Amino acid sequence: MNPPSHDPPSIATSATSDAPARRPRGPAIRITILLVLLAAGGLFILEQRTRPTWLGGPMVQIPVAGTLSIVWEMDAPLGGGRLTWWGDDGNRATIAANRKGTRFEASIRGLEPGQSVNYLVESARPLLWARPLGATVETKAPPPPGQSFRFVAFGDSGNASNSQADLARRIADAEPDVVIHVGDLVYPAGDRATYPTHFFSPNAAILRRAPFMPSLGNHDVATDRGAPLLEVFDCPRNGPEGIEPERNYWFDFGDARFVALDSNLAEFGGALTRDDMNNVVAPWLRSVLTDCGATWRFVFFHHPFYTGGPHAAEGVAYLKEAYAPVFETCAVDLVFSGHNHLYERTAPIAGDRVVDEGRGVVYVTTGAGGANRYAEQIPPPPYIRAHNDAVFSFTQVDVTPNRIELRQIGDSGETLDEYVIDESSVVAGS
Repeated sequence: MNPPSHDPPSIATSATSDAPARRPRGPAIRITILLVLLAAGGLFILEQRTRPTWLGGPMVQIPVAGTLSIVWEMDAPLGGGRLTWWGDDGNRATIAANRKGTRFEASIRGLEPGQSVNYLVESARPLLWARPLGATVETKAPPPPGQSFRFVAFGDSGNASNSQADLARRIADAEPDVVIHVGDLVYPAGDRATYPTHFFSPNAAILRRAPFMPSLGNHDVATDRGAPLLEVFDCPRNGPEGIEPERNYWFDFGDARFVALDSNLAEFGGALTRDDMNNVVAPWLRSVLTDCGATWRFVFFHHPFYTGGPHAAEGVAYLKEAYAPVFETCAVDLVFSGHNHLYERTAPIAGDRVVDEGRGVVYVTTGAGGANRYAEQIPPPPYIRAHNDAVFSFTQVDVTPNRIELRQIGDSGETLDEYVIDESSVVAGS
């Protein structure tokens, strides 16, 4: 009898019976790919449906010393906006923008005088990457005293015409460091919906680089006493107590102090009364211009009270009564207005009379900013020293610590007028 066999079981048989069964890999891979494609498609649809629509800007503002506010307009169905900025050291910082409707604003704080800043506006949407909304822009904080700069003044521009756009390109080519506007930014009634086409679009090349500081014109206050302008801009809130902020304000730039005034009376659609101007704004103005440490003093507002245009000077005698004595006693150098759509420069004036160079105040009407032009009275008033009603134009002023050089520049780049104020020839307290 043969003994029983004790051969070990087959290794192949053991491995087959003990190992878990393998599942086919093909279906799992296909499901993963499908999920990835669905997710990517969903993100693409989300990106398309929530992509912001650019409406205007960016625009540089200087609400307080050491701060640049960047303002822009966009329709953003989901999420918001942000600002990435960096200085010469290359260190980047990102700021979430404050949003109110279609308006976005981000403030860069703690800047040194004259500091260069590069900034980039971006979208910020849930589940999606940040998306640049335009190119990188370079701007600067206001310069310190002792540093020369250039500013531009103009007004009565916002009618979305080819003339407005052409002049705006000329202004951008002048590369101003700061821009002041003497009112009527948006025709016909300063309403919020018209800003993209009548203000942001034609002025885009100016706004993104140089601080743009406005004053209220009569067309700007035609809607809710100017509330749309006050909402769009971020101006200094340092005006007279008891008056709505940003209607009147001041800022320093290099060796100069600039003061913006609201010249619109409540009885004509504005927000201020004659009593407000005489007893609230004028004392504030005097305090702002007295012992301010600035070499040069500039004031800007809409309605001129020394002019030969069709909007007669006599119609705003209330402004002369309230403010001319302050301008004279505080040694204001230049006063800029608009309302009449032409250019005018007066002789120095004090006590309502023409005085010698180096004394008194020079008044400039710079309302040929792109809307239809008005004719100068012929002959012009005897205090008018230069005028032009034939072309659209803007005022360019180069400021040094001891000299002001004013040029009026036409829409073809021609110089229409030149005027110089030298500090050595200015009589103190005139």
